[in-house]
Amino acid sequence: MENITLTHDGVTIKLIESDGQLQEAVAHLRQHKELALDLEFDQNRFTYGFNLCLIQISDGCGTCYIIDPFTINDLQPLFRVLEDKSITKIIHHSNNDILLLNKLGCNIRGVLDTDVAAKILNYERSSLATVMKEEFSHEVDKSQQSSNWNTRPLTEAQLIYAAIDVIYLHRVKERLVKQIEEVGRLHWLQEENQLLEALTYIESENPHMKLRNAFRLNYYQQFILKELYAFRDEMGKQLNKPSSYVISNEGLVELANNPNTDVHEWLNHTKGIHGALKRPRNEKLLKDALDQAKEKAKAENISHDYPQNRWQRPPRTPETEKRKEELTAVQKQLIATYGEFATRLIINQSLITDYSITGQLRCTKQYATDILFQTAAALDVPLPKPSLRTADEL
Repeated sequence: MENITLTHDGVTIKLIESDGQLQEAVAHLRQHKELALDLEFDQNRFTYGFNLCLIQISDGCGTCYIIDPFTINDLQPLFRVLEDKSITKIIHHSNNDILLLNKLGCNIRGVLDTDVAAKILNYERSSLATVMKEEFSHEVDKSQQSSNWNTRPLTEAQLIYAAIDVIYLHRVKERLVKQIEEVGRLHWLQEENQLLEALTYIESENPHMKLRNAFRLNYYQQFILKELYAFRDEMGKQLNKPSSYVISNEGLVELANNPNTDVHEWLNHTKGIHGALKRPRNEKLLKDALDQAKEKAKAENISHDYPQNRWQRPPRTPETEKRKEELTAVQKQLIATYGEFATRLIINQSLITDYSITGQLRCTKQYATDILFQTAAALDVPLPKPSLRTADEL
């Protein structure tokens, strides 16, 4: 598509497909102090990895840009706008967007997350569609929600759907922030946004151990699984397919559990195997990877013992039960004061469980800690000094 311009609900939608067009768009965007932002990405759904597919930005004044990263050589001019903390970036449910931008080398600043704003206002469901319906009685079209954003050319329906994710955000932000100010929780939103800005993309450590039933394997089998996981990941890259499409997670654990199986028979009698892996060349690569893993395990004298069950529950004692009951009482009072869903930003079951076991309060938010201790004091519940981590330490 070239010079595509559409309109929706009074907003002009412009498709940006070249570096020159991007420079013009950036010059326009810099004239505004608030921008609405959203990304479309593919995270191991249709292709390998965590990949940017589209960037949508609205100026709130009638113009929305749909930026195609597949046809643009340098996104740095746009990234500099996103990193400018003097320009507010309104995003709905920003976690994955921030992580992907960080992965691409962009440390976004000036974030205002309207999903968090809705949670602060005790929304049970905080999707953009829900918020739009609740606040504006506006039904959002989600028919393209399952689109493959890797495909080109983009359809008009896809472009309009992508634009809808940002063209209403200025109004949503204005409405929600006003309500938050009225209930005196603006400092909640400010701290939550700072924590979001501190998110950093990090590759998962030992991802093979997150596969179902991996913890049931012995040390030797877990070693084999790690090597097979790396092989599968490399095949995913080569085929540009999600790794789990190459060999299913269940199949990978099964092979690690029975590393002496006949690979050819296993490939042809196991569900969830990509057809390309059954080709003679790739079958040999898998067999070689398995053989090398077994040789490496033998050379490193990897034990066939089973690890102790690290998921075993700690013993319950009168002390652990007392701490749990006390903090649960605080949680109930918070729910009565702020609502069930807003309270989840202050305290959750994980914090209660950790406190009951360890006797330590490991907090991440100053506003939540203050509220927690004020409520506990009102209930005569004694709490230890919290271990508070700042946004810079997360």
